[in-house]
Amino acid sequence: MSQKTIQLFFFVALTLGFLVLLFLVFKPYFGVIFMAGVFAITFYPLYEKLVKKFNERKNLAAFVATSFVLIFIIIPVVVLSGLLLKEAINLYNLIAFGGGSETFISQVDILVNKLNSLFSSGMLDSQINLELYARNTLGWIIGHFGSISGAVFGGILNFILMLISLHYLFIFGDRIKKNLVTWSPLPDQHDEEFIQTMKSSIDAVLRGRILVAVVQGVFIGLGFAIFGVGSPVLWGFVGGVASLVPILGTSVITVPAIAYLFLTHHIGAGVGLLVWATIAVGLIDNFISMIFLKNKIKVHPLIVLFSILGGIEVFGAIGFLVGPVIVSAFIALLKIYPFIIFYKEKPIST
Repeated sequence: MSQKTIQLFFFVALTLGFLVLLFLVFKPYFGVIFMAGVFAITFYPLYEKLVKKFNERKNLAAFVATSFVLIFIIIPVVVLSGLLLKEAINLYNLIAFGGGSETFISQVDILVNKLNSLFSSGMLDSQINLELYARNTLGWIIGHFGSISGAVFGGILNFILMLISLHYLFIFGDRIKKNLVTWSPLPDQHDEEFIQTMKSSIDAVLRGRILVAVVQGVFIGLGFAIFGVGSPVLWGFVGGVASLVPILGTSVITVPAIAYLFLTHHIGAGVGLLVWATIAVGLIDNFISMIFLKNKIKVHPLIVLFSILGGIEVFGAIGFLVGPVIVSAFIALLKIYPFIIFYKEKPIST
């Protein structure tokens, strides 16, 4: 064996050894770094605009961009998370201990029985137990939401580290990108294509689909609060998730609520919620999609839904972002696949 071969093996073994040690050192903070990275990619255009506005003062621009994420994204999520968990636990306890006679779920259960009495053929299953389904659903939310809120925002140290990481990822984002392109064995043009496609698909998933789901959930919650339907934060959350379901969407939540208001003789509130659901909730999808998904990669909402739920099941709390990012990376790989496998050159026009 030649001296050069021995040196190569030694270098590879040494490098792998240090990679393992680095993995062990950074493993406790992968979640923090990942969250900071996702926020940095999503809000990097804002940072670039701030850099120009502040005459290339990158530290100031990064500080303002990080503060924006903290004030308008993280803090509202933490507050809503607490309210959601509180409402889920309260409603679960009311149903579980038989004290929920005045709750929305119990009223809808009574409503199903009333509707069933109108159909002599028994079109509706009289054995439907919405309280049981609700108890199982709420149990899932409570069981998973504790880990979600705890893992993502639970530790003060991790929270501070995430903000610091986000600040410096804004500043050194371009340098990190150039280093990744340099270290990659793929041709530079394919590295650039992969990075740009991944950024575009992350934008489509996070600022498109998930943002639409969040906004629709907020509007559903506001509508329920305005027109007197109980647990508005909880149903807003469920409605936001339901908005990712093709065809049915938010109607899974809004239609039963509207029917409940009409059949319990709250006609004015029922009409108001119907108008609210049609205009404020129904049209928001088209409006936001037109703004954020223009010229972006289209990702089917069902894929986004499965990626979020599957990500949570596999990766735990942080999986609600890991899943969509994995989907984004796979889409980016598929786009450059023909150029790598068949040694094609990427067309200049794209």
